[in-house]
Amino acid sequence: MQIIPGEQDSLAGPVGAVTRHYESITLKELEEAKAGLLTRVESKHLLTLDQCIALLDSLGNSYRVLDVNNCRISRYDTLYYDTNSFFSFIQHHNGKGNRYKLRVRKYLSTGDVYLEVKKKNNKGATEKSRIKTNWPFDGFLPDQEAFLNSAFPYDFHNFFPVLRTVYDRLTLVSRVSPERITFDTHISFSTVHGSKSFPELVIAEVKYEKGVRNSPALLALHSMGLRKRGFSKYCIGVSLLYSWLKHNRFKPNLLFLAGLSSSPGGVSC
Repeated sequence: MQIIPGEQDSLAGPVGAVTRHYESITLKELEEAKAGLLTRVESKHLLTLDQCIALLDSLGNSYRVLDVNNCRISRYDTLYYDTNSFFSFIQHHNGKGNRYKLRVRKYLSTGDVYLEVKKKNNKGATEKSRIKTNWPFDGFLPDQEAFLNSAFPYDFHNFFPVLRTVYDRLTLVSRVSPERITFDTHISFSTVHGSKSFPELVIAEVKYEKGVRNSPALLALHSMGLRKRGFSKYCIGVSLLYSWLKHNRFKPNLLFLAGLSSSPGGVSC
């Protein structure tokens, strides 16, 4: 699959505007605060753009905004790998514990590119391992093969690019605990067969170490009636663009997206 990175826009928009009063935290400060959370618990929530703006307007005293190279909203460009039989997708659909995803991700704010293995264990925690690589990604180099042999339990030679996702991300960092919240907007999915985008969708994900209590973000989401729900960008993208695959497990989220697409400007294909 050909990869053409998206351009880094000004990305101001309503989400950027509502966080202008937030204090910043740099990437270096984030790393020093040990808030990287490569092993973490996650709580995902689907929001409309208006709900996201209302939530952000209420959280400024509890969080800082990650600022990378004077950019508060960064673009992520990700290429997901799977087998001809969509092994990773089917494992997720069937609810298997200890499941893995293989991907290459470019962070446009820094230019960094990583080959990543993401594991969801049978206790619900997420573990992420990664190694730097180049963009465009043209195949596995010897050091990357060694990495995959240690971090990925399957034969990576059977995996190839099947889905690309692009989205903009705003990241909030807690002032007092190991906790981050990401807000993903302007999400698009594409394959060699076509693409879909959802400008009115926001995926909020609270990422925290087990044991964190009284998260202002989780309390605010709960008060807004926005309950936790699973949402895999990879699985939703595959369900939308490889519609012949079984996707019953993801129907509630697909219906949510269909509701967005029925509103003016909700979805483009």
